[in-house]
Amino acid sequence: MNTTTIMCRALFALLFTASICIPVFAYSSDATKLYTAGRDLTGSGNYTGAVVAYSNAITLEPLYYEAWDGMADALNRQGQFNDALAASNRSLEIFPGYVKGWINRGQILYNIGYWYEDMGHDTATANALYAEQLMAFEKALSLDPDNAEAWFNKGYALAGMQRYDEAITAFDQVKVIDPSYPNLQKNREIAVQLRDATGGSPVTTGPAGQATASKTTSPESSARQQGTTPARQTPLSGIAGVIAVCGAGILILNRK
Repeated sequence: MNTTTIMCRALFALLFTASICIPVFAYSSDATKLYTAGRDLTGSGNYTGAVVAYSNAITLEPLYYEAWDGMADALNRQGQFNDALAASNRSLEIFPGYVKGWINRGQILYNIGYWYEDMGHDTATANALYAEQLMAFEKALSLDPDNAEAWFNKGYALAGMQRYDEAITAFDQVKVIDPSYPNLQKNREIAVQLRDATGGSPVTTGPAGQATASKTTSPESSARQQGTTPARQTPLSGIAGVIAVCGAGILILNRK
């Protein structure tokens, strides 16, 4: 077999793999206009209108995974968490490699978990959802290791799970990727305060100035860049200083 034949076969294999992993959809102009309208309506806070726009886009293009994800986001912001999760599931069924979709899924799972904990008083179900939410952010990072939003969400989730050293490491990774990321420093400071207040071990500095976790603790939470999602309260013990720090954490530990 000559070199040219080998190269041609290798190229064919590469193209075939790419065709499986990366869906190529040519959406109609009407569908893309509706998708853009949905994004604009979400940005202006008109979530009901956004859901309608995304739904109409999907009617025209049932495989429009970005529109499914956009609808999931709007439904999540509207407080319709189960419907949001269903739309997110559909988006990722169509394209499992959609990084933004995995981040959005994690944020939805946080809200559902928070509801079970705060309203349903079902800690076991809440913790399972929080763990699933963390896996969603980790999936996003497995697809895009340099995604600052995914790292930030992971840090927020780990802080809620009282895994403060790991959270601080995640926030430090955000700083490496995007030093100006919104609310980054405040969230890191709160994670450090909570870690220190609960007797966690100090963060050490590893290669390239990145923080390295020296200790982990147990599981918990996360939210979205909406600003309206409440930060999950962390069940800490006694001491007045701990309560004060925790209170500050509840006020500040919000996403973008």
